[in-house]
Amino acid sequence: MSREVLSPPVQTMSQNRRYRVNVVHEDFGGDKWNGQNNRAKGANGTYQEPDLYGDDDDDEDDPAASNIEETPNGDFKLALHVPKSFYGGLIGMKGSTKRRIEEETRCEIYVPRQNEKSNAVIVRAKQRSQVCAALRQIRHLLASLRKKMKPTHFLAVALNSGKVQEHYVELKKSILEAQLPGIDEELFISERCIHLTLGVYVLLDDDERQRALNELEFCRQFLADLKTPFDVKVKGLEIMNDDPSSTRVLYGRIVSPDLQKFADKCLAHFQTTGLCATDNNDRESIKLHMTLMNNRYRKEAMKSGNSFDAREILKRFGDFDFGSAQCQAVHLCVLKSRGEDEFYKISGSLEF
Repeated sequence: MSREVLSPPVQTMSQNRRYRVNVVHEDFGGDKWNGQNNRAKGANGTYQEPDLYGDDDDDEDDPAASNIEETPNGDFKLALHVPKSFYGGLIGMKGSTKRRIEEETRCEIYVPRQNEKSNAVIVRAKQRSQVCAALRQIRHLLASLRKKMKPTHFLAVALNSGKVQEHYVELKKSILEAQLPGIDEELFISERCIHLTLGVYVLLDDDERQRALNELEFCRQFLADLKTPFDVKVKGLEIMNDDPSSTRVLYGRIVSPDLQKFADKCLAHFQTTGLCATDNNDRESIKLHMTLMNNRYRKEAMKSGNSFDAREILKRFGDFDFGSAQCQAVHLCVLKSRGEDEFYKISGSLEF
């Protein structure tokens, strides 16, 4: 039996690792492969590992990559903004996650303590490509952590005024007067909070909230070919699931082609920012709707069950006409909040 099979050549790599060299016969490109193996040897005869982190153009698409600086001693450094809510996940159990990223990318990572004012994670390495590799891993980790977090903000079109609000109050009164089984006032949204939702986000600090407002302003360009203010018509009732006898959400149907186009373009743009809640990342289009009743509004939702029977409501009021409204602004609102006017607290707006 060939000696090369029983005792194949071995190449020594870093950290005392040794690997067998598979010699390829020349009929199968052996000269090419064996030549590459020979060229991989360093001056001292040991195998030199290739740079796994160089020439990765994807990293340059990350705006943070442009902030990588070369220090006076020739190292490379990046100060990366990371909300404090992510620190625990970035460090990991007893520092395991941070240590793994450092070992795989050959970087040093400094995560500020919770009581420090700075929220910049510092990444240092000998090569710029190594900093880029660490940046890529940190981005993937933060995206994974964000998916597990509850939404904090949403984009809204307020409909809490004019004819739409008046007709909603009329409908609510009619439904309650009908005294339908399992239907009570707690199921209804407040008339001061009626709105359309254009997107839901996880914004964890002031920097992320300001960034979201900047991205919203960027969406102004999508209005160029659309007629504003948007005309929003609300007519008809629908439910979110297929069983009206056991539903959780009943809403008013929206007809507004231009607003739909704008909402979908905003969705596509925000999906590239990394700020979206999980539900938004999985969507291709925004379902415009005006929520009227939601089982989650009930304070005793667990005792009352997770759904309500909407069959009689749909039968009696399915074609209800709320009228029309003019949409002149999109607001970035805080979930589960109330402002001075009893609408949601508004962090900022895109007016048109």
